[in-house]
This record gives sequence, C-alpha cells and structure tokens, in this order.
Amino acid sequence: MKHSASFARPLAGQLPPLHVKRKLITALAALSVCALSSMQAQATPATSSPNMILLVADDMGWGDLASYGNPVLETPNLDQMAQEGQRWTDFYVSSPVCSPSRGAMLTGRVETRTGMYGVHNNVVIENDPNTFLDKEVTLAQLLKDSGYRTALFGKWHLGDSTAAYPTRSGFDTWWGTPMSNDGYFVGGVTPEELRKRALAGESPQKLYAEYLAQATASFTEPKSGMWNIPLVKSDRVEVDGQVRFEDQVLERPIDQKTYNRRLTDQVVNYVSQPHEQPFFVWVGYEKPHLPHFAGPEFEGTSKGGRLGDAIAELDHSVGRVLDSLRRSGNDKNTLVVFVSDNGPWLRFEELVGSAGVLREGKKSTYEGGVRVPAIFWQPGVIKPAVVHGIGAAYDLLPTFSALAGARVPAIELDGVDLSETLKGRRESPRTALPYYLGGKLMAWREGEWKLNIHESSARIGGHEGKLNPPTLYNLGSDPGEKYDQAAKQPAIVQRLLKNAEAFEQSISKAPPRFDLVLQSLKQ
Repeated sequence: MKHSASFARPLAGQLPPLHVKRKLITALAALSVCALSSMQAQATPATSSPNMILLVADDMGWGDLASYGNPVLETPNLDQMAQEGQRWTDFYVSSPVCSPSRGAMLTGRVETRTGMYGVHNNVVIENDPNTFLDKEVTLAQLLKDSGYRTALFGKWHLGDSTAAYPTRSGFDTWWGTPMSNDGYFVGGVTPEELRKRALAGESPQKLYAEYLAQATASFTEPKSGMWNIPLVKSDRVEVDGQVRFEDQVLERPIDQKTYNRRLTDQVVNYVSQPHEQPFFVWVGYEKPHLPHFAGPEFEGTSKGGRLGDAIAELDHSVGRVLDSLRRSGNDKNTLVVFVSDNGPWLRFEELVGSAGVLREGKKSTYEGGVRVPAIFWQPGVIKPAVVHGIGAAYDLLPTFSALAGARVPAIELDGVDLSETLKGRRESPRTALPYYLGGKLMAWREGEWKLNIHESSARIGGHEGKLNPPTLYNLGSDPGEKYDQAAKQPAIVQRLLKNAEAFEQSISKAPPRFDLVLQSLKQ
C-alpha cells in the first residue's frame, strides 16, 4: 500500500477558536443526552461483528477539511479522526448529485443498474409518490438480516412518500428529514410551480434564471420559515411476526438553527446505550448544503463566514459522536466512516465550499464533483495511513458485509471489498472506475489515467455535451485535469474507451425512475 505523510498542516495540538466554550457545550450536551444511560453505559458485548457508523456530509468538497489542505477552515475533530485512522485521497461517489450517490451507497450498484437517476430530475424531488428501493437489497437490510440493529438519523433523499421511508428499506428507526435542507421552498415561487411552467412550454433558460436569482437571495439571507421541511420519526415494529410502521411528523418547518445539535443528540443517545446486538447507524448530515444555518455557539466564529460556521458545527458533531463511543467503551469495536455525497455546489460561488486542487464541483464528473473526502476510523483495527488507492462509496456495501460476516445475495455488484486495505494488508483492489451522470457514462478511470467522454459543468454558463475528441488526464501528476494528454497518448485513449464501452454494454440499463413524477405534474 502506498502511504505518505499528510500534506496538510499538522493535525495535533490545534484547537479552534472558542475551544473552551465548545468543550463546555460538549460536556453539557453529553450530560443532557446521556443522563439516563450513563449509569448503565457499557460496551456492546464482544463480537466478531463490529458496530458501524456511516457519517455522510452533504455537498462537502474534497478541499473543505484542514486535513485535505484547507488553509482557512478549522476541523480539529475530523483531522484527529484522519490522523488516528485512514484518510483516502482518491475516494469517489457514483454520481456528482445526491440521490443517485446515496442510492449507490445503499445498494453497492451504480445507478444505471437500479434506475435511481433522472435525465430531467437529477435527484428525487418533493412530493414524489414513487418508491425507488423496493426491488433492491440495501446495506441496511443485509446487516439487519445478519443480526444488526439499524438506524438512520438525518437526511434521506430517496423518497418522501411513507412507502419510501428508510424503515421500508432495512432501517429499524429513522429520525430526520426526507430531503435536503433547501427542500420544500415556500419563500417565493416554489420548485413545483417552476416545473409545471416548464412542462407548459416556458423557456427553461428563463425559468432557471428565475430559480437561480431566487435561490441566491434566499441562501444569502436564510430564514428557517422559507423551507417547509418536515422532521419525521418512523419506526418499524414487529410483534409475533407481524410488521407495522409508526410514522409521525414531529415538526414542520424544522428549526434549522437547532437541528444539527438535536440530530447529534439523537445519534449520541443511540450509540451510548447498551446494545445486545451490533448496530449500524447512518447519519445524513444537512451540512454544508445550502442554506447555511449554524447554532448560536458557532454563528460568526469562523473566518470562513457562514460556510465556515456550518462546517465547524458539523466537525463538532463528529467529535461528539466519537467521544460518545469512547465513553461507552465501544470505540475499539466500532468502525466509523466519514464521506460526502458529492462535491461543492459551485453555482452559488462564494456561498459554498471548495474542491481544493480538483476541477469543477457538484453536477460535474470532473474530479471536483465526484472525488470526496473519506476517513475510516476504528482504533486498533484500521491501520493509520494516507491511502492513495482508488475507492468508491458503493464499495461500502461489500466492505461492511465482509466485516460483519453478512451473506450477500447473488446480485451484480459494482462495489469491491476494501476491508483488507483498511487493515493495512494490501493495496486497494479497485483499479477502474466509471463516472455517471443522468444515466450516461461520462468518464472512465484506470489506474492514474482518466478519459472524459462527456462533460457537464458545475458552473453557470459552462459547457455540457459530448467531447469530440475525448480528453485524457493523468490524475497522478495532474489531479486538477489541466493538461490534456490525448494527442500524446492515443493508445491509452483507445484502451480506456474500449474498456468503458465494454463496461457500459455489460449493464442492463434501467429507465430513469426519478423522472416518473413528471407524469403527475403534467396532469
């Protein structure tokens, strides 16, 4: 395995501004959440199956963490997690937008196999009556069938009808929001009205300009009431072999200034309790997706403005989760993984984060849209390192399944098992990677070479379409994709193009299920 020293500033001994205040906040939060369980807190009984926690940030760029080189934003908890565990430099999501990315994490399969993508709707939209995981085996279901308790806290974004809730796809319980924290906008012309006007024949360019101006204004001076987001509690209850679901809306709209603290309270309370079975917890953070809201103790504390405040609170949340594992004695028996669902939303310019040296961001399959921060942590099990091998979010299903001893059904998976790499025994087994957007194979990577076949810009006014000829970059020496090598390396272009086409032809492509809702809007 190739390891190197961190290229960021030193991780140890750095504390954020107001660290004394924040440590006091952490202590008070721990007391308020764990008071009932502190007397009985104990580690999960020793087992060969570790607990697993997957922390998923929303729209966090590859360059948004200090451990990935950010010179302004302070992320001491995630930096310490990276120092104690593995920080992967070349870790990818399946698509540069949220719902397909999360769907692939859950299924271990690229979205073209499952239909969890859209040509007209990149992601699942509000009030969609359809479900998307009903024919798929999910990571939560695999682990549940292997004796795990399963819980999801936070963002879902794979359907907001009750039939599409996480509790219908392998999770025992869910506390969180169905969509991103900019969903259900009511502070002006709603997205549903804009879609209906587009279907009626209005100019897409005119409508997009209207959306962009309105969204920019609301993100610049956000107020919780602009987004009518529900906070949902859902439980799967099984008695004598009979299953029922208990679903309720706890709050609408959510108070976004206090939401992250309350979300973290839920996670800390869950992992701090005694467990007779191993647990799998998925935490879908709302941060640093726009609009940026930070709790009162973080507001105005970062040199990075609203974005910095939001990332500081997210980092603090991660620290609270790790501390709760240490207190309960579960730290050495719990694998914690931190990733983002895609890159930064660059269309909103200075309001958002950074992909660092990488090109483009969200909605682009250049590296900045799909290469994300990824940190693996389990003291005594995960070998501390900086790993430069290729990994992907859909590798999590086979990796978690291998660590849990779960039996994976005979289905076509795109993920590979990374567990031996995590333990420091071998290099990453992944050598190739497809890049998808809207069901289209946009690019293909083998080793350090990447062939871009189509492109989609993350920026306003950027080019979109097929590249003729394709472009070729060596990501080992040129991660920013600045210097096209296609003319100098025609043999490599042909080899990658042939292999990309072979992969595409091997897939039975499912139709775009995120576009189904448009039929109801036409009525």
